[in-house]
Amino acid sequence: MFSYIASKRVRHALNALEQCPLPRPLDLTLARKVLVFSPHPDDETLGCGGTLARLAQMCPVKVALVTDGSGAGGLPAGAGTVRQTEFVKALKVLGVKDSIQLNQPDGHFDGSAELAVVVKKLLEDYQPDWVFLPSPLDYHRDHVRIAAFLEPLCRNAASVKQLLFYEIWAPVPATHIVDVTDQADTKRAALAEHATAMACGDYQRAVDGLNRYRGLYLGQNRLAEAFWVEPASNDVLFTLVQKFALKLLSFVGRP
Repeated sequence: MFSYIASKRVRHALNALEQCPLPRPLDLTLARKVLVFSPHPDDETLGCGGTLARLAQMCPVKVALVTDGSGAGGLPAGAGTVRQTEFVKALKVLGVKDSIQLNQPDGHFDGSAELAVVVKKLLEDYQPDWVFLPSPLDYHRDHVRIAAFLEPLCRNAASVKQLLFYEIWAPVPATHIVDVTDQADTKRAALAEHATAMACGDYQRAVDGLNRYRGLYLGQNRLAEAFWVEPASNDVLFTLVQKFALKLLSFVGRP
């Protein structure tokens, strides 16, 4: 009887697996103009630096730094200004020349009507068709709140065709991956420009591990970045995930 139940569970698991396809390669040639929202200086490099290095050779790329990078009191006075300079230098390494800084409070992001106006104007003026956002499942309060704030604004922008959520502190339910093997050295060099953040932890080793893990979908000795990609016209799944993430954060005291 036990073996029958076990085999039935195995069959059920296999059937479920067939309904959950593995992440597939993202066709970067479809992008016409890319906008990336980075919660803090270094998130753009950690989450999608290799992909941005590839896209920068194909189409216009602009990165919007959402917070001031001051570290929410965990860094010395003036660190925000230093990190903003490091942010620009890192983008230059990735081949990205266009950026904007929104200067929201680091560690205390709540959004505002005034910021919504700024973001809407940015979207209207820049006219991106691809928008990269932090994951609503990321284990960082700023990342989750920024994703929740920006997502509806981006969906309602006429030019936006798809949203691409990237991972840093927690894996995304990946639908697509990008091979960044050839961009590994560039990504590491860009990350090294974020010296203030790198002094707080071995992010270099951590992101190498994440990219190697995601690279397993491509075969041996490959590196990849993973994304949860959604058409801008479909917000059902995001809404469910967002509610779950915000509810989870209400029980977790992580900044």
